[in-house]
Amino acid sequence: MAVNNTRVRRRTVSTLALIMVAGAVSTAGPARAADSGTRVAAPVRVSVTSATNSIASKSVVVNCPAGQRVYGAGGEITGGGGNVSLDDITPSLTLTNVLVTGVENGAFAGNWNVTGYAICGVNTLNLQRVHFTSPTNSVSPKSVFAGCPAGLRLYGLGAELNGAGGNVFLDDLTPNAALTGATLTGYENGAFAGNWNITGYAICGNASANMVRRVATSAAGSPVAASVTTATCPAGTRAHGVGAELNGAVGAVVIDDLRPNIGLPSATATGAENGAFAGNWTVTAYAICSA
Repeated sequence: MAVNNTRVRRRTVSTLALIMVAGAVSTAGPARAADSGTRVAAPVRVSVTSATNSIASKSVVVNCPAGQRVYGAGGEITGGGGNVSLDDITPSLTLTNVLVTGVENGAFAGNWNVTGYAICGVNTLNLQRVHFTSPTNSVSPKSVFAGCPAGLRLYGLGAELNGAGGNVFLDDLTPNAALTGATLTGYENGAFAGNWNITGYAICGNASANMVRRVATSAAGSPVAASVTTATCPAGTRAHGVGAELNGAVGAVVIDDLRPNIGLPSATATGAENGAFAGNWTVTAYAICSA
C-alpha cells in the first residue's frame, strides 16, 4: 500500500511542535513540588506593619499570595524598647496567613508597632500545620515540643501565649538539628498569679533538597540593653523558616525581632532587656534553609 509521505511528515512536525511547546511550559515555570515531593519553588517574604501608637495590644494578619502557602513565620516590634513582647506568631490552620501580636508589659507610654512576616511559596506535598498546647496553670516556665509526623521535615514554626496578658515572654522558638520538630518555651516576667499556656506550631512537609538548620549566637555580656545576631543560609539556599532562643534571660528579656531578611538569605533575632537586668545573656538566631 502506498504511504502518503507528506501526511507522515506533517504529523511528525506537529508532534515535535507539541513536544517543544510542552517542554517550554515546563521549564519556564517554577519548580513544582507535586512532581516529586522534593522540589520547592523559591519562597517570598510578605510583611504587614500595624499603626504606630501607644495602644497596649496590636495584631496584624499577613496573607500569602493566592495559591501559595506559609512555610515560615516571624515578627518584629519597633519602638518597644523591651517593654513590648511578641505574644502570637501563629500560622493559620490552612497555612494561608500568619497572625502576629505584640502586647505591652504593664503601662508603656511610648509609641510602637508590630510587623508580621510570612514566608510563602508554592505548596509542597504533605505541607501541614502541627500544634501542641501545654497545660493551663501558673507554672513557669512552660515548654512544648511540636513534632512533625514521621517522614516529614520542619520548614517553619510559631508560638502563641494564651492568658499571659503581657506577663509572659516567649523565650525559645527553637527548631531541632534534625528538623523533625521545634521546642517552644515561655517564661513569666517576675511573679504572675494568672493561669496561662503556650501553644507551639510546626509547619511540616516532604523534605526538600539541601535542607539544613543554620545557627548564630550573639556575644554574652551585661549590662546590655539589646543584642542582635543573624544566621545565614548556605549559597544556593533560602530561608524557609526562622527561629530564636534567649539564653540566660529567665523572663527578663523579650524577643524583640524574629525576622526573615529581604531576599531570604538569612534570619535575624534580637533580644531586648525588660528594664534593668544584671545577668549575662545571649540571643540565638535560627534559619531553616532549603534549595
